[in-house]
Amino acid sequence: MYKLLLVSDREDVLNAFEQIENWERLGFKPPHIRHDFEGMKDSLAKHHADGIAIAVSTEEKEKIIAYLRKEMPFLPVFQAGANREEAIRYLNELKTVLNRLRADFSSDDFDEGEVMVECRHDLLRKLVSGKVMDCSWFYRQMRLLRSRMDTDRAAVLITMEQPDGKEDLLEGRWHDSNQLLERALYKSFARDIEGYHILPLVTEEGQIFVLAGPLHGQKTTGDGESVTQLIQHCTEEGIRHVKEYQGLALQISKISVLPSLNSLCG
Repeated sequence: MYKLLLVSDREDVLNAFEQIENWERLGFKPPHIRHDFEGMKDSLAKHHADGIAIAVSTEEKEKIIAYLRKEMPFLPVFQAGANREEAIRYLNELKTVLNRLRADFSSDDFDEGEVMVECRHDLLRKLVSGKVMDCSWFYRQMRLLRSRMDTDRAAVLITMEQPDGKEDLLEGRWHDSNQLLERALYKSFARDIEGYHILPLVTEEGQIFVLAGPLHGQKTTGDGESVTQLIQHCTEEGIRHVKEYQGLALQISKISVLPSLNSLCG
């Protein structure tokens, strides 16, 4: 069974967790409960946690998130819930993620951190494919998977395609796996720059995107136009790199400036 830590001083949240009696049936042990940042550190030093819920003041929450970002970047953060029904729903979402993180779904030798990264990428593939309908669910999943991207701030999405007359990238050596193509592109496109994380994504349908999302806790510089130019320049560098070193021909077909990652939902 999974082990939990609840950090909260809110009466409604504490009551919601107190009303849950069948923890074992849900797949969890009863949570350790602390009420502030120092209590959280003490608990994590003494007890293993598979997931943590945070419902405290903004000041305490910022300290907790900063600590987790530095010291425990792969510990899932789940929504606390203000009543019993909400709490159970969010616990089930956590359990689904934890089950996947621990599942032997690949023949590759991934550790848990690498599996979490792959789960994040899979979520973002669904997002750019138009398969994520619920913004609130998307936000909770990004927290569970400890994404560094901020879902509420402006982002850039670039669509790429092959020039006319070029051999299909998904034929021949890439035919068996979009994932292999994405890994090849990752080496040329993925980076952090000026407060953005740039990530190539290849969907199940073979669509090729470059997503630039703002990073939590980092300021972005410049206006929308200058940021778009920066991301476009980085993408063009990546295109030249994959052409030179891997013989893959790509070109930009569309550049979209998004008010937020959430705007891709629905």
